[in-house]
Amino acid sequence: MSFAQTQPFAVVSAASYQAVVAPDSLATIFGVNLAAAAASATLDANGQLPTVLGGTTVMVDGVAAALIYVSPSQINLAIPGAATAGASSVVVESSITGGKQAGTMQVATSAPGVFTADASGKGAGAILNAVTYLGAPFLVETPENGGSDLRTRLAVYSTGLRHAGQVLAQGQDATGTRYNFTVEYAGAAPGYFGLDQVNIVLPPELDGAGVVSLLVTTESAAANMVTFQMGSLPSTAIRLTGLNLSQSFVNAGDSVTGTVELNAPARSTGLPVSLRSSSPAIQLPLSVTIPAGQASAQFSIATSATVTTVGTATITAQAGGVTETATLEIDPPSALQLAAFTVAPSSVQGGLSALGTVVLNGTAQAGGSKIALASDNAAAQPPASVTIPFNSSSTTFSIPTSVVTAAETANLTATLGRISDTAQLIVAPALQVTLTSSSVIGGNSVSGTVTIGSPAPLAGVNVNLQSDNPTIAQAPFSVNIPSGQNSATFTITTILVTVSRTVKITATLSPTQSASATLAVNPPGSATLAGLSIAPPQVTGGANATATVTLTGAAPAGGTGVTVQSNSTYAMVPLLVTVPQGLAATTFTITTTHPPSAQTATITATAGGVTKTATLTVE
Repeated sequence: MSFAQTQPFAVVSAASYQAVVAPDSLATIFGVNLAAAAASATLDANGQLPTVLGGTTVMVDGVAAALIYVSPSQINLAIPGAATAGASSVVVESSITGGKQAGTMQVATSAPGVFTADASGKGAGAILNAVTYLGAPFLVETPENGGSDLRTRLAVYSTGLRHAGQVLAQGQDATGTRYNFTVEYAGAAPGYFGLDQVNIVLPPELDGAGVVSLLVTTESAAANMVTFQMGSLPSTAIRLTGLNLSQSFVNAGDSVTGTVELNAPARSTGLPVSLRSSSPAIQLPLSVTIPAGQASAQFSIATSATVTTVGTATITAQAGGVTETATLEIDPPSALQLAAFTVAPSSVQGGLSALGTVVLNGTAQAGGSKIALASDNAAAQPPASVTIPFNSSSTTFSIPTSVVTAAETANLTATLGRISDTAQLIVAPALQVTLTSSSVIGGNSVSGTVTIGSPAPLAGVNVNLQSDNPTIAQAPFSVNIPSGQNSATFTITTILVTVSRTVKITATLSPTQSASATLAVNPPGSATLAGLSIAPPQVTGGANATATVTLTGAAPAGGTGVTVQSNSTYAMVPLLVTVPQGLAATTFTITTTHPPSAQTATITATAGGVTKTATLTVE
């Protein structure tokens, strides 16, 4: 392993070997004459690591770092929690040899790195079952979990992410199928200085997937890509785990969709599931087969139009001795139709409620008219249904929302019989800071916006602003959001720099309400993400498109990593591409599949805090 050095040593992440570290993270210094001899640390009586080991000390911006291991060519240490984003001074001194070396290292709020089994920064990750602490191969179920949720949780051992605002995990199997893992925990791992862990939940579809690539990202950086090995559940362990209906009630004569689910994909012959209903008003197939390689299957549930009174039916699914049930309410047919569905306001602060209104094209009959409601985002959850009272043509209902750290969009649906209408609700954080660009060449300005979750009162709202390095990037002391408005803009001025510096801009509304954004201030000539383009912009499903990521200049030694995402399952992209050293652009392939109708996929590229998007139409 080699590092381009303009100073006597190089400071890198101990996990990924990337040349950016974070406060409270594990780091490694490579160099020469760093210590007189090899020495490993032991904890003192207070359970603390030493700051002097084998006569060697490491000072980071004047603060002594905790040392784990020293040798003439390598030092393993924990970066002090007081380290601030930007270029930090590092001084390595040995009282035995009398040697003293000074240099700098780059610090960011988050610099995620995942440890690997062979300590190379590549290949199999340092990953264990979070319950049994056993290693790979992993199964999608862990009986030791106890309770009804047997899904396996993996502990991904890492560093440099405990101060991140958001941690995400994505996977990709050998077929190119992508998975967005649920992250249940991301933070400090117990019992070891600087060690972090990310706990992810394995979906049933990963059963038997073999080698899976894993990429952990924060809001501003990506970790090194690692892999883990999946095993297969015994065929006798595959079982029925769920029966779900697309809605819990239906007007007589209309249909709903049922879905049966397994704990893992069915084997080569598929898995038949028998179906039955307790009501003669229900027509459904005698069975449905979950195809090989799939963990679920859907079927249609039709209803008789001759129902005259409200009734309920129990739908039963059986396979391998396991039974799952669901209840469906059948209402008499009605000539009434849903005329309108609205939500006010269209944007609401997370934790507060919006008001939904449903309107009929006439008045409800005796017993009222029940409207099914649904949301595609847990941040806004209306009731499952609402009833318009007898002789009324409309009703309102509350839509509770959850507290969010970034704006989220919920698509809400109201359904009566075969007619559905949709409305959109934006769930906003109480306070948010955004910048027109997350990087800037020193000496230039950047515009910022502070946004609050609800309109400002008559006197307006003052939001205090603070830069953690005002010498490099200065924001005004405060900005006023006028009455009735949700946002206001401000300007950040920067100075010329010779090395890249990262500055945090923090907005404060109250002692308990604050938000921040990071700005990378780069020297002239440094390369940042400049653009993303796709050619051709429209393809037929099954054909490939080529995307190009472009930097503002040549990539440095080691290249520039760019994380890539697609919001569509019909357009698949790699998790990570690298612009090679010395080049200003690279390409990657977007593979597509046939959609049921034309789909527009948004492709997102992110590097160094800068994000660019482009769209691809798949027909």
